[in-house]
This record gives sequence, structure tokens and C-alpha cells, in this order.
Amino acid sequence: MAVDTTTSSCSAALLMGGELITQCQIAERDHTQLILPMVDTLLGKGGLKLSQISVIAFTSGPGSFTGIRVGFGIVQGLAFGADLPVLPVSTLETLAYTAIRKLKIQTDAHIIPMLDARMHEIYWAQFNYNSTNLTRVNADCVSPPEALNTVLKYPSVIIGDGLNYSDRLPEASLDSCHDGLLPEAQDIFKIACPLIEKGEVIDIQEASPVYLRNQITWKKHKKLRQVK
Repeated sequence: MAVDTTTSSCSAALLMGGELITQCQIAERDHTQLILPMVDTLLGKGGLKLSQISVIAFTSGPGSFTGIRVGFGIVQGLAFGADLPVLPVSTLETLAYTAIRKLKIQTDAHIIPMLDARMHEIYWAQFNYNSTNLTRVNADCVSPPEALNTVLKYPSVIIGDGLNYSDRLPEASLDSCHDGLLPEAQDIFKIACPLIEKGEVIDIQEASPVYLRNQITWKKHKKLRQVK
């Protein structure tokens, strides 16, 4: 099973052999009310009990602070309750695979998933796609949009709601920009399945959410709000 609540999209997916069952909905702040019913619906359609699931793969971040906490808490409960291993994956890498699938990218491409990190910053990463394999160029990071000046030197496919800051992005020749694309749980399997085959699943106690921002940044933000 795969779960994603790290953006304004809320989704879950179940992979049984070659059969894929999915649930996805734009949720804004309703993830808590939606994700468990989605899981129940998937199990019902698959005729399975939670204990029959082999692994729960989930996006651990970066993304919405609240969304990450909701998803991680749900996965904790499911994994503890049914004694299941888990596999955390990157939200940005999942978004890159969502783009490949939904945009039907079949040729070589430089893909930059980009999410709104608030506080006038973006979460982003770079990937090269050679029509078969997706290769990571750099680690997930958080920075002002202007930091992409050193990245956008050739045509790129830019995806995600980080394009809300398009007026602050450097001028560059772009193949395409898609601000409406958000990660979907079914694309987690592209990352998770090869890792599961290698036995790289972990106990939920070993997993942790990925916020990228350090505590100092959040404390500064909190103080600013208190001053206002």
C-alpha cells in the first residue's frame, strides 16, 4: 500500500500483483478526514485485511508541515496496529514520476519538481529522465526560488505548486511548466518496488518525517507570528 498526504492532494493506492487500485482527491486541509476512509475503500475493493498488506510505502516529505505530520501519524498507526514494515520515500521524487506518467514523457528530459515551502521559499530537486530510468541529480532542498539561477541553464520540465513563485524564478528556456501537478500515491510504487525487492523496508520506529527546514527557522517564524 502507498499513502501520500504531503501536499494539498490526498491519495492512497494498493498494488496487488499487477492490479492497481487508487484513490485521490484534492483535500487542502481535509487529509485527516479522507485518508483512513481511502485506505478502507482500497482494502475493501481488494478483498484484503490490513494485516495481509506486505509493506506500507509513504511520502515522508518534504511538503506541507501539517500534511507530513498527518500522513506520518496515520502510517504509524497502521504499521503498529498490523505489525507492518514501512518504506518512506521522497515527495519530490514521487512528483517526478507523477509527471512522467501524466504528461506522458517519453523522451529524454530534465525534470524539476518544485513545491511551495511557504515563507517565500520552495522545496525542489533535479532529475534526469532518459525515457526509461529516472536519475537524481541533487538532494531534496529548500531555498528561495532565485537559487534556481544556477540550475535552469537548459530546457527543463518544471512541475508543482512551487510555480506560484514564477515571477521570482530565473528567466530560462523551458520545455514546459505545470503548476497543477501534485504527487499521487500510485507513483510511489515506482520508487518503492525496486527497494522492497532489495529488502530495504524498515520498522516504523526507524522512520521519521522529512521537513528540511531546521528548528531554528521554525522558531524564527513562530516569533514573527507572535510579534504580529
